[in-house]
Amino acid sequence: MKQTIRSLFIGFSVVLALAGPAMADPDKDAEAAFAADQKGDYATAMKLYMSAAAGGVPYAMFNLGIMYFDGKGVDRSYILAMKWHRQAADTGYHQAQYALANMYEKGQGVKKDMVQAVQWYTKAAEQGFVPAQNNLGVIYTTGDVGVPPNPQQAYLWFSLAAKEDASAAARAARIKPKLTPPQLADADKQIKEWKPKLPPAKK
Repeated sequence: MKQTIRSLFIGFSVVLALAGPAMADPDKDAEAAFAADQKGDYATAMKLYMSAAAGGVPYAMFNLGIMYFDGKGVDRSYILAMKWHRQAADTGYHQAQYALANMYEKGQGVKKDMVQAVQWYTKAAEQGFVPAQNNLGVIYTTGDVGVPPNPQQAYLWFSLAAKEDASAAARAARIKPKLTPPQLADADKQIKEWKPKLPPAKK
């Protein structure tokens, strides 16, 4: 009888040990990581963000990128910041897409690449992220390496940003006279019909 009880106890302990990691909650780890981050406990924040990121939480991946970018509790590394921002961006997380675009634009942790910057700004802007919409407006107004000026695109993105940013409305108004009547009609039609493209829901 004692042997049977001992065997059951050992078996139950093994089950608990095996089930432990599966019972972890990545979302709760991310919340606890943020709380530790706000308190300046970066070691704990890093550990919990890593756990949450391993569990597939885009917010945690993004914040790991921020910690490496700012050097919070770790040596600053634009390369590692780029790595984590890219992982989060690939899930459709708009803030990570914006951060990734900004690093491509400034050449931080990677060679400056305005084509890549525009691609990632566009992904964030299409979700309705106003800073990305404004940045696209600026880039298309002046142009840059690999990205020629495009008044119609500049007007489009400034106009969309203007729904939440009054300063963007003034920029759109300055660009508007540079458009031909067909360009203006096409842009206004796109603005009227525009809807944010949200990433797939998390399963």
